[in-house]
Amino acid sequence: MPLRVNCQCGVALNVPDTMAGKGVKCPKCQSVIAVAPSSNAAAAATATAKPTASKPAVAAKPAATKPAAAKPTATASQDAMSKLLDSAGLKKREGIFCPSCDRSIPPGAAICVGCGYNLEAGSKIEGFEVEVKEFGNKRLVEAAESMAREADTEKRLLKVGMPWWMMLAIILGVLFMMTAILLKMDVKTSGNVSSVPLIAKLQSADYGPVIAFSVGGAACLVALFSLIAIQGTAFKESLKQGLLCTLTVFYVFYYMFSRMKERKLGNTVLIFWIAAIVAGVCFGYSLPKI
Repeated sequence: MPLRVNCQCGVALNVPDTMAGKGVKCPKCQSVIAVAPSSNAAAAATATAKPTASKPAVAAKPAATKPAAAKPTATASQDAMSKLLDSAGLKKREGIFCPSCDRSIPPGAAICVGCGYNLEAGSKIEGFEVEVKEFGNKRLVEAAESMAREADTEKRLLKVGMPWWMMLAIILGVLFMMTAILLKMDVKTSGNVSSVPLIAKLQSADYGPVIAFSVGGAACLVALFSLIAIQGTAFKESLKQGLLCTLTVFYVFYYMFSRMKERKLGNTVLIFWIAAIVAGVCFGYSLPKI
């Protein structure tokens, strides 16, 4: 199909479509006229260019798949980091945590019981009063609570241990034993006998009866202090019970056995009877020989 070309001098020319995109000379003014390509030629050129443009896209596919090949490296890096954190004792937290106080929130809960934060509303509930801790940091609060529990456990263990009156009785008993032995040693070294008849008899006796006498005196002190502790428990119960235990000898024995479980007197009663038996045996052996 011929193409129509207009020259600037006013001449109209019909040229074959094979001259599309080329130049022709005007027969009148001898100037070169550029022949525009026809619509069919432009469409053919576009159709011819499409496969050429699609080639880079096909060639780019392998380049697009390259990041996928890097995934194993990222996974290996994450595994190495997880192993490093595990070796340091750090664990990844799981679950829901309050964005305000970082307290763990049970699944399905909408409000934090620690600070009153509403997860759905994204704000704290007005008028919600929170117990203020000594520290604001969660881990410091846990450390403070742990220290308080340890202190409470230590107090309970001290209460379960030896009572103060028994420790005092043992100290006085040891001092009594040391005094009796020193008196015996003094008469052996200096030869001076005391003017007190009881001490003179103690100095003139053998070491066996003196040691037995001193052990019996120490045990007697322990029994006496335990008896006073039982009487004190009776006074705590009531004035009547305390006076009966103090003024009536036989009622003390009735009280200690009848209140053993109720007043937790088991250890005190046991100490009293052991000390009383030891004192009786030691005095029974030593007094006839002094």
